[in-house]
Amino acid sequence: MLKTLVMIGCCFALVGCKTMQQQPQKSQAPQKSQAQVEKERILSSLRTADTNFKSCQDEAKKTDLYKRIYEEVFFENDMSANKFTMLANKNKPTNEQIELVKDAMPILTKCRSGVIDGHRGTPFLTVTLKYYNAFDAMFIKLIREEMTIGDANEERVKANAQREIEWATTGNDLDSRLRAMHESEMSGRRQAAAAMLPYLLQQQQNQQFQQQMLYQQQIQNIMNNRPILNAPTTTNCSTFGNQINCTTR
Repeated sequence: MLKTLVMIGCCFALVGCKTMQQQPQKSQAPQKSQAQVEKERILSSLRTADTNFKSCQDEAKKTDLYKRIYEEVFFENDMSANKFTMLANKNKPTNEQIELVKDAMPILTKCRSGVIDGHRGTPFLTVTLKYYNAFDAMFIKLIREEMTIGDANEERVKANAQREIEWATTGNDLDSRLRAMHESEMSGRRQAAAAMLPYLLQQQQNQQFQQQMLYQQQIQNIMNNRPILNAPTTTNCSTFGNQINCTTR
């Protein structure tokens, strides 16, 4: 699961970088595409499922039934000391082992609900359900004594391997689909922006013309309303008897 999370995240990181290089830098982040939103939703769901599963498993591992089932019937993982012993066991389960499997079933399956809920709404749900169905079929055959301990463990190995293959295939298909969606939406945005460019340029020219007319009108108003300044005058007066004569120049 984690490999797929990293794979999807890396692929869209490249898509995001390419998009940012093609667009001029803006003060605010560009709007995410629907593919990017969907990718983030799926990654969040997978992370939640993985977290829930690990938390549930940690609790299950504390029980005696969990410890016994992986000591007496199954091996837990590839690092388990009893791996090859269990795979080579050609004996059918004893009555005690059958009862142990029946008693441990609730512990072995209780963590499924969190995973299924987390994968719901993603293409990985089908892979997960198929994986759990393979395990259930193995449990039934083992309880019915239709297979040996070694065969049961071999079925678990095959189910895990098949899940890995189908998980990777689903992840690749999802990545291709979301990448195509992203590129299609980005192309549509570029075409829309190109179609709007003449209109935006005309709007800009109209605004510049209006600003220029407003500026000219303001200048004209200033010229019309300025005070009229008269040239300075000089008045000279002279007396002749009882008369005064004045001349203004």
